[in-house]
Amino acid sequence: MAVLHKTAAPKGRYVTDQWKHGPEWMFYGEGGDDWFGFKGVRALGDREPDILMIPLPGHTRGHCGIAVRTKDKWLLHAGDSYFFHGQLQAKVRMPLVLGYFQRKADLDRNLRMANQERLRQLKSTHGHEVTIFNSHDPVDYENCRCGQH
Repeated sequence: MAVLHKTAAPKGRYVTDQWKHGPEWMFYGEGGDDWFGFKGVRALGDREPDILMIPLPGHTRGHCGIAVRTKDKWLLHAGDSYFFHGQLQAKVRMPLVLGYFQRKADLDRNLRMANQERLRQLKSTHGHEVTIFNSHDPVDYENCRCGQH
């Protein structure tokens, strides 16, 4: 959505220098498949659906996670849909300042909160099949790096 310029993004939201090299963008319309209750999921590539794009809007328009199938599990990189591992616990925890920062970064807080609830449900009901991690949390990173999923 950042490259289409259909609506103005908040000032400073995107770093356009990151795509000055001219990447070949792929755009996806509505539709897609279901994956553990998530709608509009798209397989990437033309082989077995081992890499999936999972719509997780709210942080930004068009925000997605990427799910990768391993031998016996899925890894879901949920991007910026949550910032702290405690947000996916049954009793949600979030450091105050980080929560404030995340809220200020939201384009649609209600959508982001709904997706966090869906991620909590996914972890609760399918945590043995899907490991969820995000872009910022060192605990998530260490758990994935050390195979503690």
